[in-house]
Amino acid sequence: MSVTLTVSEKTYLKLQNIARNKGFEDVENFLDQWEDSETFNRREVVEDIRQFRQQMKEKYGVMPDSTEIIREDRMRG
Repeated sequence: MSVTLTVSEKTYLKLQNIARNKGFEDVENFLDQWEDSETFNRREVVEDIRQFRQQMKEKYGVMPDSTEIIREDRMRG
């Protein structure tokens, strides 16, 4: 199945630049693989966060939950 989508030339040029900057041959190829690449990027970010949390835990130990301290501070003010 093929669907035609009409976008402004400005929007198309933006998509074309993004596609090229991300190493894709053209806009169609970029859009075809966009969802997969975004999922991969999210996984990378999540893994980076996990590693950072582990490093902080090793360096400083388990940090206490600040929720109660914030609640007490709000009750005073």
